[in-house]
Amino acid sequence: MNRQSIWSDLSEQAKNRVHSVSQILEFKRGDLVYRAGEISRGLYLVDKGLVGLNLVGLTGKEHLVRFFRAEQFFGHRALFSAQPYHASAIVLEPTRLKFVSKDDVFSILDSEPKAYRTVVRVLAEELRRCELQHVSILENEILSRTAMAIVYLKDLHSEHNWTRQEIANFCASTPSTIIKALAELERRKLIRQDGRSIEVVDKDGLIALQEQGL
Repeated sequence: MNRQSIWSDLSEQAKNRVHSVSQILEFKRGDLVYRAGEISRGLYLVDKGLVGLNLVGLTGKEHLVRFFRAEQFFGHRALFSAQPYHASAIVLEPTRLKFVSKDDVFSILDSEPKAYRTVVRVLAEELRRCELQHVSILENEILSRTAMAIVYLKDLHSEHNWTRQEIANFCASTPSTIIKALAELERRKLIRQDGRSIEVVDKDGLIALQEQGL
């Protein structure tokens, strides 16, 4: 993921400027940072908490495609491509963000042209990661999607005992496949199952599956 800051090549003076123009935004679990279709207003950096990128497919089903946690930034694809957001950013736990407006982002980068090399490198790394995900084997893809679904669904609706069919619908998979994936997550000691109940044992471990591209 993008733990490499796009500001890493800036001078100290420019970094101080980034700090001075950053706005602190506080969010509760379930809040939306932005909706799909909206125009980018700037760049977000997670100071603490967890944000998920939620994409609605052609069939109307929701798919959680990315996580962003402390020290990771997001909203950059829409910002630099000058396109609307293709997915919604939803807060999965109490979160504090640092926000830099679009005008400030480009003003700072224009004053430090070499910083654009870092932007290109970060975007290229993300493209490589997406390409690798497309060629990863199905078992690993569904394991990653199941892990993300568990984090997302348990955080947003902690009191609900999600059925394997509901999880399968969310992951665009089948109940039998989800049952196998849950068994593997339990074998790895990331979750614990008791009938329909699913307990998250290692939340960071579940998130790491997505970050590793598994």
